[in-house]
Amino acid sequence: MNKKNTAKGYWYEQDEGYEARCQRRLLNDLGVNDAAAETILHLRSQVIELQAQIYRLEAELAAQEIGQQMRLARYQEVYYEAAWIELEIQE
Repeated sequence: MNKKNTAKGYWYEQDEGYEARCQRRLLNDLGVNDAAAETILHLRSQVIELQAQIYRLEAELAAQEIGQQMRLARYQEVYYEAAWIELEIQE
């Protein structure tokens, strides 16, 4: 059993997971009861999941915007080319 000393002076097991360390710190340092600590950690994981979903949606939106800009550029090229052809025919 190897214990590691952190900068703040906390001792924890090297194989101890982040959630377990956080729960222990909530219980010992902040005096939060078990149910509240579990709720806090659950809400934290939900926030992390929602942040990841927001990042994915932002990336998807950016990709769609790039696609729209490319389509608009192509339509403008076709429009200008068609306008030139129409002008040449009228002359």
